[in-house]
Amino acid sequence: MSLRPDNTLISNREMLLELLVMPFRAIDKLLYNLAENSSRMQALQAIAAIPEADLRAKGLTRAEAVSMTFRHDA
Repeated sequence: MSLRPDNTLISNREMLLELLVMPFRAIDKLLYNLAENSSRMQALQAIAAIPEADLRAKGLTRAEAVSMTFRHDA
């Protein structure tokens, strides 16, 4: 038995499982951070932040705004 950082006991089996899962969690975090910091994701977040009333005032739907943003991306 060993102690976790929060001072709770952890069995050897749980410790081994944590060690096996650790690289996959790190890869997951890396891929998530890459996606979050991409210019496409930032553009989509900016479009999502536009209120529906503003889009209607411009005569656009959200799908059209996304399409216009990525029209020239290839």
